[in-house]
Amino acid sequence: MMEKLKKELNWICLLIGLFLLLSCSESEGQIPREELTIESKIEVLEEGEWLLKGFEDSVMYTFKNGKRYTHYGENGQFEEPIPTINNYFPSNSKLSIDFNSGTIKEFEIALSCNNNIVELSENNNLKTTLYKHGTGYMGCLE
Repeated sequence: MMEKLKKELNWICLLIGLFLLLSCSESEGQIPREELTIESKIEVLEEGEWLLKGFEDSVMYTFKNGKRYTHYGENGQFEEPIPTINNYFPSNSKLSIDFNSGTIKEFEIALSCNNNIVELSENNNLKTTLYKHGTGYMGCLE
């Protein structure tokens, strides 16, 4: 009697295991990554100082309350921002920047490396890459 009960329990466990295995999809168990809104992406920009790729030691941007400030420096030591300020705002799920010459450009924002790298693209063409100052973004470039 005990032997028969063991066999039945083994079959039940096997069937339950097979059912669970076959009912799982590949993406199950993974946390879905939701796309951030443009407002959330702008918040990420406003939370840091951003180094311009290729000029990491000499050009830095800060974004505060709808204004982008440009800081110049040498060897990673940055001065107060220059007087020219560029206004920015969300528009059509993109970041719009007014370059003060009658030119307003719209950029898609892509974040990577735990929000330490920002790529600004225009019409699917990468225009600018920014690295968050004071972070380990270099580890993401290797």
